Amino acid sequence: MSEETRNAATTIPKVLLLTVGINGALALAFLIAVLYSIGDVNAALNTPTGYPIIEIFYQATGSKPAATAMESAIIIVACCAIFGTLASVSRLTWAFARDGGLPFSKFFAHVDSHHHVPTRAIALVTLVVVLLSLINIGSSTALNAVLSLSTLGLYVSYLIPISLLLLKRLRREQITFGPFKLGKCGLWINAYAIVFGVYISIFLPFPGEVPVTAVTMNYAGPVFGVVLILAALDWVFRGRKYYHGPIQEIAEVESP
Repeated sequence: MSEETRNAATTIPKVLLLTVGINGALALAFLIAVLYSIGDVNAALNTPTGYPIIEIFYQATGSKPAATAMESAIIIVACCAIFGTLASVSRLTWAFARDGGLPFSKFFAHVDSHHHVPTRAIALVTLVVVLLSLINIGSSTALNAVLSLSTLGLYVSYLIPISLLLLKRLRREQITFGPFKLGKCGLWINAYAIVFGVYISIFLPFPGEVPVTAVTMNYAGPVFGVVLILAALDWVFRGRKYYHGPIQEIAEVESP
């Protein structure tokens, strides 16, 4: 989506920082309000609804309609966020397919000539999400294993470019920065990010409680390993022949 943004080199870093700052402040305020509103902790944890936040709203208001309205507001916000998530993930899928990184890349890299959106990439993402949601019908443990993979995968994906950037800094190699850079603090921020990322990545696959059973087991590690194996096989048999890195397109715009 950055490719569709004007002045992306300066706009995207600002958006990322503002997003973290604004949402972090609002989330902290919401968390404090929720913690001060909890009455009976055991009732919230053992609520028949399965969602402690609903019980907390009910304890705070003493009214089922009010609790329903407050929970409905959260659901509406989540539904609105889904569209942004779908847009971003489908664009990532399309861009990766355009660069030849996916199986059947030519098919999924198609852009609809009428709507000017990657309809096939959107359909692929939607289909995968629907199929993953159906796993919960058979086993909630299996679904949690898939969901837990996302957080671990994100941290590992963050560690790779940050580690390479830190390596170039330590080697004092030339780094071509854009308009946004961290200056002299960049080295220490990169180092802290790597330490934190490694720490989190080690403990994310750990089970959440003991004794460990088939239900309480955290399957993020094994699932992550399977994904890595599949990705490696795809690279060996297909990817290395067609994927040569992101395609850099430069558009020249003539002045009127």
